[in-house]
Amino acid sequence: MRYFALPLCALLLACGDDGSPTAPQDVETSAEPVPLTLLDIDFDQETLALFLTPDSTHLALPAESCPAIAVDLRLDGFSFPRPLTQDLFTSAADRLGYPVTQILLDLEDDAPHGHIFLGGDALAVLDATIGDALAIHQSAQTPLLATPALIARYTAEDPTAKAAAPHPLALERPFRSPRARLAQNDNALVEMRVLGLVEATGELGVILVDLEERRAFPFFIGFCQAASINSTLNRLDAIEARSHTLFHNLLVTTRTSFEYARITELRESTYIGEIGLARRGQTLALDARPSDAIALALRSGAPIHIAQHLLESVGEDAGPYLDLFAAGKAIPPHFFRATGNFSAP
Repeated sequence: MRYFALPLCALLLACGDDGSPTAPQDVETSAEPVPLTLLDIDFDQETLALFLTPDSTHLALPAESCPAIAVDLRLDGFSFPRPLTQDLFTSAADRLGYPVTQILLDLEDDAPHGHIFLGGDALAVLDATIGDALAIHQSAQTPLLATPALIARYTAEDPTAKAAAPHPLALERPFRSPRARLAQNDNALVEMRVLGLVEATGELGVILVDLEERRAFPFFIGFCQAASINSTLNRLDAIEARSHTLFHNLLVTTRTSFEYARITELRESTYIGEIGLARRGQTLALDARPSDAIALALRSGAPIHIAQHLLESVGEDAGPYLDLFAAGKAIPPHFFRATGNFSAP
């Protein structure tokens, strides 16, 4: 599996929860957009999204590997047990009253780009990568369009069969099987902070520790979420972080604040997470993968909580993890860049 990177825009700060978003600037197109049918994702030489127009014109667009993997798996009928980052975006947009209405693919600075239209009358338009645009198109089940200029630039021959599909995205699970399971009805929460990222048995994990540094909570996460968390912790630019940047731009556009990230339970060896959003005096709770919740909380400076019963039953002594990080044996800041996954600054 390969990952490709491009420069990432600067991180945005969370805003307040009152007021309304400003009207977006028009997305200019030279002619009427053309409907597209997404056919497949090709991972042979590079990551390419393959399309077909109503007049049987074939297109091949470069796409970012992290969202493209999810897009490809959904095309193949794979059902994800937990919401993906783009599912979280779609759910938040719906709950905030700005549903995704259409996706437009266009040329911007002579490169392919996506535009996410929000609201029944296109009340807002958010820029997105091609990969995120396609994943949100699948999640929201909204029309997918392209400008004639983009079609003319990326017209391709009838594509051949793609290479073997990549492995499904990693599930978020404990480092070890839990030693005990306590009752799941305790609403007490413990605030945690991100100690850092580690590599264990060839997989990537994030380590949370309570503020008193007594209990640690380690669990495995996928490469893309680990790269995004690492980029925020170390102020690095990563193409893998753009999905979370897009979600944060949604919050800025709708004047919504990110209130908290939570890990609430362990269900069939998978952790269940939740995020809280506040807008106009109301708080919305959304189901989320813990890694997405943590990545978004880090960007917004929001607290991260874990259910006390879960920390007591699955958590571990924080001492060995604190020693590990003190000895410099955790993943270094430029680990992803060193393996060719981060863009140059």
